[in-house]
Amino acid sequence: MSSRTSLLMLGDSLVEWGDWPDLLPAVQVINRGIAGEDVEGLSARLAEETDIPAPEHILIMSGTNNLLMGNTFFPSIFRSMLPRLAALCPESEITVNSLMPMALPGLPDLVAEANKTLKKISIDSGCRFLDMTGPYTEQCLPITRPCFLADGVHLSTLGYQIWAGEIASHIKS
Repeated sequence: MSSRTSLLMLGDSLVEWGDWPDLLPAVQVINRGIAGEDVEGLSARLAEETDIPAPEHILIMSGTNNLLMGNTFFPSIFRSMLPRLAALCPESEITVNSLMPMALPGLPDLVAEANKTLKKISIDSGCRFLDMTGPYTEQCLPITRPCFLADGVHLSTLGYQIWAGEIASHIKS
């Protein structure tokens, strides 16, 4: 039996492409990220992804692809998805991760608005919210954005290190 904390990570390419064993060596990460997936896709696969021994923590990072496709209404899906997830994994602490600040024209305001809504939905659903806006603003601005790859969306090694540090602190608190 492992003494490491278990963390189920659900989301898109930002989750899938993380080298979590290296980034979070003290955590048993179950990586269920799927590149290109939107919130609707994640919601549809919740039951199959949670058909495992209940992890202590679940982190959801989803919605980036929705925004990139012009869908700003995706937070409403969280309103129905979070109670379903809580029913599937009643022993797990559920955290919704904010969307990352993206360096694409027109998206910063949409990301901020989506994060505001996601935070409210998370709290209303009895879940926690991990806001990455502050850590990335402090360490990745000005617009040179060393935390992101050239596409302005995906994370660099530094971006993943910052995120992993925040996740580690969050699951300890």
